[in-house]
Amino acid sequence: MKRFWNKKIRNLLIVAGVLAAIFTLTAALRQGAGTGLGENAVNTLLTPFRSALSWVDRSAEEIYDYMFRFQKLKAENEALKQEVARQNAAIDAAESYRRENLRLRELLGLEQEAEEFSYESAYVIGWDNSVWEERITIDKGTAHGLQEGMCAITSTGQVVGLITQCGVNWATISTIGDISLQVSAQVASSGYSGVVQTVRTDAGQEELQMRYLPQGASFIKGDRVVTTGGELFPRGLLLGTIRSSALDETGISKYAVLDTELEMGTLEQVFIIVRDES
Repeated sequence: MKRFWNKKIRNLLIVAGVLAAIFTLTAALRQGAGTGLGENAVNTLLTPFRSALSWVDRSAEEIYDYMFRFQKLKAENEALKQEVARQNAAIDAAESYRRENLRLRELLGLEQEAEEFSYESAYVIGWDNSVWEERITIDKGTAHGLQEGMCAITSTGQVVGLITQCGVNWATISTIGDISLQVSAQVASSGYSGVVQTVRTDAGQEELQMRYLPQGASFIKGDRVVTTGGELFPRGLLLGTIRSSALDETGISKYAVLDTELEMGTLEQVFIIVRDES
């Protein structure tokens, strides 16, 4: 039944269209007094098609103009993006050079204080921070005079850690955040001695602590803790500053919690201490 009505409606539309064409042609013939009947009829029938073609031509031209402008704007936008990227890269490079110059000026002051040492600069190229280990990889190795057991510091003299592996053009440094690393230390102002190491607390937090301090030891917040000196760590290198202190689990000695200026996530450059054997 549905097909029947669809077919019927389609036929009615066709008939209506034919009748409309006949009506248009008849009207044209009646009005064709000054024009030939055939020409008038043809023009009357072709006018709608000519109008449609003219509209299509105008639309195509508008679309072409739009696409041309779009492609031009797209190319200009891409060129601007590249220029911005170049300028940002230049800004980043300038900032990197500024930070490096600052570190080198700080290192110059450190070299003047410790003339018996020389320093090999290296950049950090990798980080490894697990539950028990904290290590960084640098871009210098045995080809640059480095070897296992050498101490790494920042430009301000803050201890970073020890080289524990060394390749031709790379080395791994176990940092003071590594639980396995222990450093002999003392409080600079009072001389109290102990061992600095990273400890995992009962709450699951990692703290840099100075342990095995005398029970009666007293401190001022901000007291500097430095290396006592030895085969691995030269004397007087900064390990951290005291934040707080308390009795340890035995109740017979104290420990101090240290703050350090070392931020592994932003550490870019380290300096390896090379002892002057002469």
